[in-house]
Amino acid sequence: MKKSQILFMMMFIFLLAACQQETQSEPNNEVEKKEPNQEVTDENRNSPDKEQEDEAVNDEIALADFFMKDGTEAEFAGEGNEFAPYTAKTEWLNDRFVNVYEDNGGTIMLRTFRIDNDKIVVVREEGESNVKFDPTDQELNELEDLYTYLQLPLDKDITFDGWTVIDNAMTVETPLQVFKSVIVIKKENIDGSTNTKYFAKGYGEIKREFLMKEEDKEPFVVTSTIEKIN
Repeated sequence: MKKSQILFMMMFIFLLAACQQETQSEPNNEVEKKEPNQEVTDENRNSPDKEQEDEAVNDEIALADFFMKDGTEAEFAGEGNEFAPYTAKTEWLNDRFVNVYEDNGGTIMLRTFRIDNDKIVVVREEGESNVKFDPTDQELNELEDLYTYLQLPLDKDITFDGWTVIDNAMTVETPLQVFKSVIVIKKENIDGSTNTKYFAKGYGEIKREFLMKEEDKEPFVVTSTIEKIN
């Protein structure tokens, strides 16, 4: 009788220990299952956040910010040839059209820009422009597009009218100041030369560069960089 009781007690203890071991192991399995699921959730959540950030950057861009205020005159230091230095005077005709007069000491170049929702277009370009261009709104609206100056979105590797956006967050040091979040566009010409333009919000074009590589010679480089605002 005692042997039977002892045997029964041993079986009961064995079963109780087995149940406790199984109960303790179940939460660990649940934790292991939750961890990979949580990682997937975080990964999925990060993707749309990144897209929203990129969209927000472009939403904040107003193309009118790539021109200086009406009446502003900016001076550009030049290197490479005698016509690299120039002054640029900005004249707003209305909320969509802007004149910029560039005087490099040899000639005055007038460009008239039209600001659309998604791009800036040059509608008039005239050298030796010693006479002020002051058209009516009707005359402005009748001007035809010559070429695209800048176009949204300003994302890296986007192309428009022969230009490619090569950077949209560059830091550029100039004699005037250090600019951040500078947009850089580049164009490769048929002869192998390149033109590069640098744009800063609130200022517009702050630097331009022409580069020509010649065999067995140092590259020929001409730069114009903003140095003063009057």
